[in-house]
Amino acid sequence: MRGKKPYQILWLVCTLALAGLATGVRLWQESTVFEGDFGLPVRGATASVAMVCVLVMAAAVLCILAARQPIVRPPRAQVRGRRWAMSFFATGDLVFLALMWFSAFSALAAVPMLFGQGRALWKAYQVALAMKTWQGGDNGVLSMVTAVLALLAFFGLLQIGRDGYHPGRRSRGGFWAALPACAGCGWLLNTYRNCAADPVLWDYVPLLLAVIAGMLMYTDWAGMSCAAARPRRTLWLAGMTGVCSWVALASSPDTGTAMLLISQSAAALAALWRLPINLQNPPKVGWEGNLDTCSIQDAEPQVEPQEPQPPLTQPEPQPRVEEDWTWSREESQAMNCTGENKEEDTHV
Repeated sequence: MRGKKPYQILWLVCTLALAGLATGVRLWQESTVFEGDFGLPVRGATASVAMVCVLVMAAAVLCILAARQPIVRPPRAQVRGRRWAMSFFATGDLVFLALMWFSAFSALAAVPMLFGQGRALWKAYQVALAMKTWQGGDNGVLSMVTAVLALLAFFGLLQIGRDGYHPGRRSRGGFWAALPACAGCGWLLNTYRNCAADPVLWDYVPLLLAVIAGMLMYTDWAGMSCAAARPRRTLWLAGMTGVCSWVALASSPDTGTAMLLISQSAAALAALWRLPINLQNPPKVGWEGNLDTCSIQDAEPQVEPQEPQPPLTQPEPQPRVEEDWTWSREESQAMNCTGENKEEDTHV
């Protein structure tokens, strides 16, 4: 246990502590910095400076942890070229399974909210076009696209949890993370489209940082199964995703956005829970058809003891038995009798 989980616990403790600190500073900023009917920020406010300092400190601390993360590289023949594809295998790990499925169902819960929001904006857009009063704005298309992509993210996160908990012969580890990464692209476009006209950067910059960090985390997660592994960067992005998501949640976003933030923060915690273990103790794989029995223990391959064989000895030479060609007296008389009879027969 001493060689297995020090960095796993360290990652979780540091990430949660930094996320709690950043959330507290964000709440302080929300209550003291913005004033007036339009919510304009006070220039040079202490809370805003503290918010920047906390985010920079979080990035630096997580970067140090990522640089010190030990990585064991087993022989290629031992893992048959699937070293990084197995980085998120968590055979029998209920914590990883629960976090991933919670993330999946949180993304699923955001689908009807985002789709309903987009449909309402689309109807208002159609009415404005009919009355010729449309002056630009959000027509709801990106919200509905984000809802569809969130549904795909639900299936991807669900499959990641399943493949990690019960890996099979064709499991690709984090390859399914490409689906939530695509959802992050649509979510980023929708967020920027809705907030681009806002003159107050502090209203949407934490949300943009959270969306970008989550999208990059899922991209690196998928790259672990495509020969483009960056394990230390993946851990750093997972930690920053958790910190920025909590900061964005403190800003009281709409319900659909909040569910997506909760989803990616749970996935980030799942990555911090499992990836450090598999980097320090790579999973072992036996035969290709028996992948379900892979172990996360870093043990040397066991060799079955062989019974000592007795030394080989040459057989002892057997004494040669010589045949006795001497005739007994009775045998000689019998031979003489037969010879005389033959002579008499010839005279006759």
